Amino acid sequence: MTSNDENRSLVSHTGEPSGSKLNLQDAAMGISPTPGSASDTSSGRRITMTAAEQEKKLGVASTVFFIVTGVMLTLPLPHAFQQAGLKSGVMIMVAIAVCISYQAVALGRCWLILQERWPEKYGHSVLVRRPYPSIALEATGQRWLFYVCEVGIDITNFGVGLVDLLISAQSLNCTLVPNAPLSINLWLIIVTAFMWPFVLLGAPMESWAVGWIGGFGCLLASFLLIVALIIAAAGGGTHSGDPLVGLGAYAAGAATTAGPVVTDALYNITNTTTSIGSQCLKSDSYSDDVTFQSFGIGFSTLLFAFAGLSLFPTFQHDMKEPRKFWKAALSAYGMICSFSIVTAVLGYYTYRGWTRDNILDNIVYPYPAKVVAKVTSAIFVLVYVANGIVAFIPVTADIEEGFKLKKKFSWQHLIIRSVTLWAAAGLAAVRPDFGNYLPLVGSTVIALNNFIFPAWFHLLLNGANLSLHEKVFNYEILIIGIIGAIAGTYASILGIIS
Repeated sequence: MTSNDENRSLVSHTGEPSGSKLNLQDAAMGISPTPGSASDTSSGRRITMTAAEQEKKLGVASTVFFIVTGVMLTLPLPHAFQQAGLKSGVMIMVAIAVCISYQAVALGRCWLILQERWPEKYGHSVLVRRPYPSIALEATGQRWLFYVCEVGIDITNFGVGLVDLLISAQSLNCTLVPNAPLSINLWLIIVTAFMWPFVLLGAPMESWAVGWIGGFGCLLASFLLIVALIIAAAGGGTHSGDPLVGLGAYAAGAATTAGPVVTDALYNITNTTTSIGSQCLKSDSYSDDVTFQSFGIGFSTLLFAFAGLSLFPTFQHDMKEPRKFWKAALSAYGMICSFSIVTAVLGYYTYRGWTRDNILDNIVYPYPAKVVAKVTSAIFVLVYVANGIVAFIPVTADIEEGFKLKKKFSWQHLIIRSVTLWAAAGLAAVRPDFGNYLPLVGSTVIALNNFIFPAWFHLLLNGANLSLHEKVFNYEILIIGIIGAIAGTYASILGIIS
């Protein structure tokens, strides 16, 4: 590539020549700028796709299921609605869904701009490991922002893996085998030990089967969850605003007009002194009041429920037709939003005031609802264990790359991968309630990567082509994201401390 070609293709959004930007990208990503080269001479990494790899790229339908697998999280939503308030919760969720859907399309535009302006680095046949941080680098020209985005993605993946680990252990403890003489921390050790060899080996992730199976599992489990909630509501839910005969009523020792007196026999619980007594039946006092702190935590939880936007440029780059990514994104978010709102509203009305972080912990009466909840929980455990493995692997890969380790497995890889996974398990054991982690991650790195950064990058890369109302909308998203991040972080920290 000649210097004239370089200067012509690397003009920044400000109109200034940015010939040095290629060096920034090379240093940050470790790739060679030479188009068509078989490998990167500095790192030995191949940077172009083979014909077979290009044939395996994703179609629109596969991409939809990958997005559903990476984003969908319905279990904590009823409790988030209780914290934020029903009307506020619905409005916030719809607003987040609209903003995130637009941001997904905007990020898609940004990636297409990078592919058109710098095809030697981001072309359809080039292997790109970090599309989202690359957008940050090319939009701003700031190398440090590339690393900020990369660290933010790793923190998000670590947080997602931790939550997946906790949900799996909690589901086993409270729903699937509640009478087992095991505490939540022992279940955490068991689940972590199961995931450990897969994380050590670097389980294969780039397979269409992962997206299809994970997406289908999420949709099936979410559908069954709605069925269980409907059965529970019909068999003894709320009545004239009274607390529901459910987990909260059991914890309070209360009977209501909505159903029979709650007894151990009704719940089929014999072990009330270990895992069930300490982790599952202990409920907060009945409360349907909304405070600043509860609203902030509920808002942050809803943000976490729509995490994953920073992965979208990767999905788009892996598509056979990247220009059709907007179809996949809107289709996926349409399904996610539909299931999420129905689940949140049903759970809120059925267990109003007594909802737990994991709504499945509430569904213990009537018996048919309990059976459906167990099946649902089993599917979710399989999905979340697989998702947790997939979430931890790129985190360890980035740490290993930071230490400049070779690809061949060594004792250093063993230590890094083991420490990363078991550190997450240790954090989960200290506070074995994923409701403590969702809001904090949601209000920090997810607010940055899902709201603030995409709007900013879109304005920088494509601002000249945006209409006035689109520019205003981007600025609104940017401002709301900043305010929400500050308020949500403050409320989340208060919640953890208290």
